[in-house]
Amino acid sequence: MRMQRQPLPLRQPEQPNWAPAIHTPPDIHFSVAWRYLFALLSIWCATVIYRRDWWRIASLGFFGGVLWRYGHTHEPARPHIVFCTIADERFNPAMDGFTIAQISDIHLGQPHSDVNLQWSIQQLSRYKPDLIVLTGDLVNDRSALTRLSNYLRRMQAPCGVYAIAGNHDYTEEVDDVRHALEFVGIPLLKNQGLLIHHNGAPFWLAGVDDVWHGQMDIASAVKSAPPDVPIILLAHSPDAILEACQYPAIVLQLSGHAHGGHVRLPALGPLAMPRFGRHYTHGTHRVGATHLHVSIGLSGRPFRIGNTPELTILRCFHRKD
Repeated sequence: MRMQRQPLPLRQPEQPNWAPAIHTPPDIHFSVAWRYLFALLSIWCATVIYRRDWWRIASLGFFGGVLWRYGHTHEPARPHIVFCTIADERFNPAMDGFTIAQISDIHLGQPHSDVNLQWSIQQLSRYKPDLIVLTGDLVNDRSALTRLSNYLRRMQAPCGVYAIAGNHDYTEEVDDVRHALEFVGIPLLKNQGLLIHHNGAPFWLAGVDDVWHGQMDIASAVKSAPPDVPIILLAHSPDAILEACQYPAIVLQLSGHAHGGHVRLPALGPLAMPRFGRHYTHGTHRVGATHLHVSIGLSGRPFRIGNTPELTILRCFHRKD
């Protein structure tokens, strides 16, 4: 079914509150576990060098080189598909099997970004999602804007293709990013929403501005949503969930931004969490009544360990409690 735009009456929660914890966070937060590990490694390395233990120094250099080559060259160039199932009673039974493809953090212009995006487009042709969403940080270089349009013109879905801005899109001039998207017929949602129908069942797709460099306003994005219609929210920064979960109709939030912390190992967790990506860095979560999926993204800084780039395929189902 094709989408239908229907502006409808105002609806918003009583006094949504933005969590004080994310008003003025640092740009990057390094986890305590990793800080302790680096401190211990620094002491050990200093001791080895002081003792001139050449065998251990050579072994350390070799191991460091292999690790760097893997994290810089291998893992960032091996994207994979993450399949998620979102089951909620607020979805209409007619939406069972409704498929959303989420592509986040393309960072076109970074190493591996072109190849990873081409791979994703090939997978979209294979899986044929009902809706495609691009959840911010589309470019990392102004010269990549033309290439972005050429790639995105190949994306098609029955319910449309929609995008939101991320913090890097503001760095590269968000108006130019908007024009590149509009050139191929993809709306950039900025605190806006629209009503879409799938198999006769309506849902509201809302997209908010970037919270870091823009002015995120969830209330404006959902204010025209009709009562009793599920809302799917696109918000680049995962921490937006701390406000989004206060809206009972928001069933699902799709985000990116954190890249899984770039380096993530068992017991240590993610290495670095960016501003507005402190609480959730990857994966699917339930925050209050709202489902949240945080994509690790397709690209970014070309160093990853434990965070293989991803294309997300989400399937929605009605669940009776």
